[in-house]
Amino acid sequence: MNKECIICHETKSKIAFKEFEVDILKCQNCGHIFSSYEQDQNYNGYFGDKVEADDSFWFNQAHKKIYDDFCQKFIAGKKGRLLDVGCGLGYFVKKVSHYSDWEAYGYEISKSAVDFAKEKLNLKNIYHGRVEEAQFLKKYFNIITLWDVIEHIPNPDLMLGCLNSILKDDGFIFIHTPNIKIQLPKARIKRFFKGMKEGVHYLEAKDHINVYSPKTMEKILGRNGFENVGFIHLHPIQSMAGSKNIVLKWIKNLWYWSAKFLFFISFKKVNINNLFAIAKK
Repeated sequence: MNKECIICHETKSKIAFKEFEVDILKCQNCGHIFSSYEQDQNYNGYFGDKVEADDSFWFNQAHKKIYDDFCQKFIAGKKGRLLDVGCGLGYFVKKVSHYSDWEAYGYEISKSAVDFAKEKLNLKNIYHGRVEEAQFLKKYFNIITLWDVIEHIPNPDLMLGCLNSILKDDGFIFIHTPNIKIQLPKARIKRFFKGMKEGVHYLEAKDHINVYSPKTMEKILGRNGFENVGFIHLHPIQSMAGSKNIVLKWIKNLWYWSAKFLFFISFKKVNINNLFAIAKK
């Protein structure tokens, strides 16, 4: 395979997993995992022409606990400006805006999601487009967040460089993304027991273009001006399929506490959770 690795620019790779017609590749030099699928840098995201009310309700319910957890750690008792990149329907921006000492902004590529955030959540500081084209002042934000965004970006260097420039010198960037060290073994186990069925996407090969490990996350943040990269634990996103998946919610929470305990007793060396990366400018 000759698709270039975004981490080390090596063109030699091997197939690590196959999801229908799409190969998931592993760089033979640095080990970065990426999809062979050619994603458009300007793709329109998950949301179609219209956001359904039922979908938005369960999206909000699923993220309440993780957003509460983040805000208790980093927002409560402090003040500043926060930018949520790829803000989706705007629920996290809405959550932060409840804190009177914070100004919360959002950027989103889906027009229907932006319309929902403005019309249904009454949010004013939500912008449509690519954040690289934003007109924010330099060193404007105290915190910049990316919830399940970076894995969709074919080449994130331009975006990360832009975000570094609008982040204050004492600010930090937060990135939530799947941990390939866990996702790849899980996908292989699922495929072994369930096989590859139409409509089942174990690694989301056409959406998740670059899937990071702690090592590759540190590398891509480091070369874009961020330092002191660390990883934390937050409560998992709950099921977005409604209350019928209460067993799945229980399993996710059990995994969270197990992962947190293992992370603690291994002195932060073993991370079996999603990646919650924090990096200073």
